[in-house]
Amino acid sequence: MSDKKELTDVDGVGETKAEALREAGFETVEDLQSASQERIAETEGIGKALAARIKADVGGLEVEEEVEEEFVEEEEEEVEEEVAEVVSAVELSDKTPELDDETRDALKKRAAQNNPSFKRQDHHKKKRVKADSWRKLRGQNSKRRKNIKGKGAEVNVGYRTPSKARGLHPSGFDEILVHRPDELDDVNPETQAVRIGGGVGGRKRERIEERALDEGIRVLNPTHVKEEE
Repeated sequence: MSDKKELTDVDGVGETKAEALREAGFETVEDLQSASQERIAETEGIGKALAARIKADVGGLEVEEEVEEEFVEEEEEEVEEEVAEVVSAVELSDKTPELDDETRDALKKRAAQNNPSFKRQDHHKKKRVKADSWRKLRGQNSKRRKNIKGKGAEVNVGYRTPSKARGLHPSGFDEILVHRPDELDDVNPETQAVRIGGGVGGRKRERIEERALDEGIRVLNPTHVKEEE
């Protein structure tokens, strides 16, 4: 019986490979022990060389020198592919659309406006009330509604941004909120960028990002970059 407890304890299996094995039905090390090498090799992203190495680690098989060399070559190829993907993702994160002069000027004016943040009146009096959950002022005696100095800014038409820049991300892209990979079907990578919904899980987010990378669509909140916008 193998002393391995987790899939990631098996030789050559990292978190990515472990996830691929789980999706193929190998939940435990015992599942790998009972499965044939050919069955493991059929798992996406594993291959014959790694399957032989896995069986050697959990089942006592000996890995031939040729198989070991093949596994090393596969690992090198995977590293090269991962590096190429990271480079492409970084280049895509700086992608901007072609904008006309009017729209470009509107974005600059909007960035320079320095509008105040509109806080909800009396938000500090109740913990459950969030400061950024602005509501229209209706109180008859509201000092802010009467525009008394020092009581905070109130939303009005004078703070409005240039019409050409409204709804645009600072990069100039139209921002599209997505929750599933198939929602990328109607996205135009030349004029639109996507933001992945906050409630999207890790696996689905990864599939969305992979497809966006393949199709040249910029993701505004990718996993490897902290939210700054």
